[in-house]
Amino acid sequence: MFGFFKSLFGQPPHPRSVKPLPPRSARDWLAQQSMRGPECKWKKLGPLALPSGRIFVGDPTGGHDGHMNGAQAVGADALTAWAFQDRSTGENHIVWLEATDALPTHKGAQLDFGVDAATIGLGDADTGNMFSALTDLELDAGRGDSFDWLVPHLQISPNFSSWVKVPPAGLPMLLISTRADGGYAAVWLLDAQGTLCGILIDISGRASDQLFLDKLLPDA
Repeated sequence: MFGFFKSLFGQPPHPRSVKPLPPRSARDWLAQQSMRGPECKWKKLGPLALPSGRIFVGDPTGGHDGHMNGAQAVGADALTAWAFQDRSTGENHIVWLEATDALPTHKGAQLDFGVDAATIGLGDADTGNMFSALTDLELDAGRGDSFDWLVPHLQISPNFSSWVKVPPAGLPMLLISTRADGGYAAVWLLDAQGTLCGILIDISGRASDQLFLDKLLPDA
């Protein structure tokens, strides 16, 4: 009986020969292009409010205001932060600050930055400015600088994606571990109408060759 159906309908496809479904959202597209498959998953980190309309992305460990270099306008009041993480270790491979779930077709603005303590800090520009002022507050209180304030948050785990409240007002800053120092970029991805889909921070690049995923898209 099995032979009859096999001859009638042909061999069932081998699981590895099944093509993935077309991506329906930016996160689908990023996950497929990363070639990291089932060993990774998206973790929703929550809303990132942008009351100033500007975002900073950079190294928060310098003790002064280097994290504010290149802070840029976003054109959105809020984004939703996601991390594409290894299911076993929690290692962060992609940070995606989502504006819409549309598919990206082009890339726009780019904010280049470097990290020296394997940590990215990001948030609204008002938060970034408050964090810059934290060094003076901490020094005046005899507690060191903003890096000393950060250290306990950086020692929780080798892999982290966590919010901290920057004093004195408690404004939120997102900390993301990268596991390596070096240069990174936050890249604005746009849909076919030129509308912002979100901001991509590709930490690890494509699994096969470490190509950063924004390189797969043309400039707007």
